[in-house]
Amino acid sequence: MNTTSIGGDSMASGRSLQTFTDRELHTLQDQLSQEELAIKKMRTYEGQVQDAELQKVICSMREQHEGHYNTLMRHLLSQTMQ
Repeated sequence: MNTTSIGGDSMASGRSLQTFTDRELHTLQDQLSQEELAIKKMRTYEGQVQDAELQKVICSMREQHEGHYNTLMRHLLSQTMQ
């Protein structure tokens, strides 16, 4: 099983070293794809609905998925920066 360390120099910072297995990285990439699809769907729905309240709900859902996507991307990028 391959693992990759993230989190920098654990000895210098006193933190434990976090590692992602290949399977975890694959799962992270899959989840990124799912969040990206959800964002695209919400954008489409925002443009299709006429009701202002419904547009607000869909916009909120899109923003939530964008937040998830950004969080996952930060984890993935921290992995590749090591």
